[in-house]
Amino acid sequence: MARKSASKPLFGGRTPARRKKMTPPSLLQSPAFRIGIVVVGMFGARRFNDEVLRPIGAATLVPLAAAAAPQAERAWAETRPWRDYVARVLNSVNTAEVREQVAGRLAQWIERFR
Repeated sequence: MARKSASKPLFGGRTPARRKKMTPPSLLQSPAFRIGIVVVGMFGARRFNDEVLRPIGAATLVPLAAAAAPQAERAWAETRPWRDYVARVLNSVNTAEVREQVAGRLAQWIERFR
C-alpha cells in the first residue's frame, strides 16, 4: 500500500497570489467630495460661495456669536480688578534695580554649568 506524503503543497502547487494593500479611502474618492465638485461646477465658485456657504455661515456663526458675546463681556468686566493687579505687579517689577538682580541671578546660574 502506497502511503501519501504527510505534507501537501499549499495552493495546489501554485505560488500564492500577492494581496493588495488595503489603503484607506481618500478624500477624493468620497461621495461628499464628488457631490461638492459637481455642485461647484454647476453653480460656479462665486455663486456657490454667495448662495451656499455664506448663508450657512450666517445661520450658524451669528447665533453662536450673539450667545457668547454677553458672557464674554461679563467675564471681561469681572476680571478687570485682577488684570489691573497684574499690570501693577508687572510695572513694579520692571525697574532697573529688579532687572539688575535678575541679570545677576541668571549669571550665577549660568556659571554653575561652566
